[in-house]
Formats: sequence, C-alpha cells, structure tokens
Amino acid sequence: MQKVQRIPKILTKAFLGDPFMQWLFPGSDHSVKLEKWWIFITEANSANSNSRLDVDDKNTTAAIWEKPKFEIPTGNKKEEENESAFGQFLLGLVGGRINDVVEVLREVNAEHPKEPHWYLQAVGTDPSKQGQGNGAAMLKPVLEICDEQGLGAYLESSNPRNLSFYYRLGFEITKDLVLDEGQAQLTCMWRSPRST
Repeated sequence: MQKVQRIPKILTKAFLGDPFMQWLFPGSDHSVKLEKWWIFITEANSANSNSRLDVDDKNTTAAIWEKPKFEIPTGNKKEEENESAFGQFLLGLVGGRINDVVEVLREVNAEHPKEPHWYLQAVGTDPSKQGQGNGAAMLKPVLEICDEQGLGAYLESSNPRNLSFYYRLGFEITKDLVLDEGQAQLTCMWRSPRST
C-alpha cells in the first residue's frame, strides 16, 4: 500500500475524538465524514509539490506539512480550481452549515504568519500507539530542517490535550481562537528556529 493511501486511515483514527473535528462534522456519521475529509486533504496535498507527507514505518503515525512559501501567491487558474473543488467537497460534508464553516476556516487562515515558515496541517498517531514518542519522531526531521534553515514552524492545535506535546517540541501559543460564537476553539502555535 502506498504511503498516501495509509494517511487518511491513520489521521481518521487519530482525530476521532478531536473537539474541533467533532464540531466540524457532528452527528452519527462523524467517522465517515472525517475519513472523507482526510482522503480529500491527503489527495490534494499529494498533488501539491509544496506539500510534504510522512508516514512512519509502523503505519501508526502520519503528518502533512506545507513547505515555506517565499513568494506571495498571486492567484492563478489552478488555485481557483482547487478552491472551487474544496468548496464543493466541503458543501457535501457540512451542508447547511457551509457559511459558518467557511467563516471559521477564513478566520483560521487569517492567523497564518506572513513570513516563510513550515506549516503543520496535521499530525496524528493511532490511539493505541499514542504516548510512545511516535508523533515527536515524525515531526523531528522537519523541525531539524527548520533549525538548519532558520525557519519557523506554525500549527493550529485542535485539542487542548495536545498542547504539552507541542510545548516539548518548542512551540509556543500565539493566540487562542474562539470560533463560531464559542462553539469551536483552536490554539495557534509558533516554533522559532533553534540555533544549530
């Protein structure tokens, strides 16, 4: 099985109890929608040369990174097509909640740092293998690249329970986002490069 095909299942298991994902996809079909989400996100990133997708050898941990952007995106036909495809996909998952969800995603995206950085879209470990250092081992290679290149790393933590994990890796809170009138919350975190 190819690496890309393993990522959605790993991240679906890892994010099943995630508060933000439960807000995003409430209801009895939560796990089905969550897996569709991760399939779409994984496929979109695997087609993007500015993304890095990692899976460990045990098939228990996966990460999706967006590489630094050194130029300001100018908007092109491909980007517009991708945004349109994402909008249609999202509408199919959230239905009548589309306006609220899009507004939340806009608020989240507006917080991204302007300077070039590595963006951790997702990292997750199968719940049966959590707490064994798999997540930290998965992130270490990119964090070392950040340090070598003098670049920061950014993420939004969707689960307060994970903050101590990110603190240990050198991330610090930059902002707590309270979204959809308090119905959802994310914690924005930044890691400055360490001198090598």
